Amino acid sequence: MQAQGQAISSDARTTTVQRMSPCSLKTSSFRQPGIFIVVPVHNRKNLTERFIDCLNKQTFRNFTLVVVDDGSIDGTSDLIEDKFPTVHLIRGDGNLWWTGGINAGIRHALALADADDAVLVINDDLEVDTDYLVSLYRLWQATPDSLIGSVVVDFNSPERIVDGGRRVNWWTAKFRILNRGKKLTDFHRRHCEDVSLLTGWGTLIPVKVFHEIGLFDDKHFQQCGDTELPVRAKNIGYRLMVGYACVVKVHMDASDDVNLSEHYSLRDLRRYFFDVKSNSRLRYRFFFAYNTARNPVMFVSFLLLDLLRILIHFLRRLSVFHNGKEAEG
Repeated sequence: MQAQGQAISSDARTTTVQRMSPCSLKTSSFRQPGIFIVVPVHNRKNLTERFIDCLNKQTFRNFTLVVVDDGSIDGTSDLIEDKFPTVHLIRGDGNLWWTGGINAGIRHALALADADDAVLVINDDLEVDTDYLVSLYRLWQATPDSLIGSVVVDFNSPERIVDGGRRVNWWTAKFRILNRGKKLTDFHRRHCEDVSLLTGWGTLIPVKVFHEIGLFDDKHFQQCGDTELPVRAKNIGYRLMVGYACVVKVHMDASDDVNLSEHYSLRDLRRYFFDVKSNSRLRYRFFFAYNTARNPVMFVSFLLLDLLRILIHFLRRLSVFHNGKEAEG
């Protein structure tokens, strides 16, 4: 299912991007395939600045940064224009949210990209070391029919893995995070995990994928729309993998995600199941199952058990069961 994204105006700066053929790595006759980095931002000026600073220190230089500022009122766009003049800046009106913003950036990238380029979908609440892009690039060139995700660590505890990739049983809707809590140094830099889905915490997607399956589903996902497109790509034969040399450090305290709460009150019920920012929003869970299921039976099985899973998650953390009474709001 291909979502139709809304058109927005752009005052993006245009920079020259060299072009090269897919055989360039072998012949050295043409240009090296490039990476278009697309990041949606909103009212996190300090995080955005730190993220762009990380990119400017990368050893891999054949990249173009596209920032989609969806109506920030904290001076984010002014900062980018003043401090980072090579960034392609797209301004939204505050109604794009994550999925509409990422699609606006991807459309801009696709208008400039060659067929052998790639798009890196990433968030600004991350920081990366100087070898991050070159690690992604090398793994991509070694496995060209793959979507490549990043291993996630906590910025404050970078030696421990927060998310080493995710696997899903599509019949039982059981999600498993790989190697969570383990030391990153326990794994060789060339270690990779085959996974079931990928997230907005750094996923490299070949341009040809978008031409085959379309963009992210911004019709049904305002937020939390990052995981379903990689699954659609996997369903037509692309490999999904996480490279353990491709490390992102997430600022966990920058998230207001209701799904990360350890305890809920009854007042959280509406936010948990219906809020735009909640991964457990019922609308999102339905269309995630609908977009990714390989057949109707799998759709029904996954949807019902997935809804049961998120309900149990909420009930287990409900304060009335922990304290014998509803917590104070």
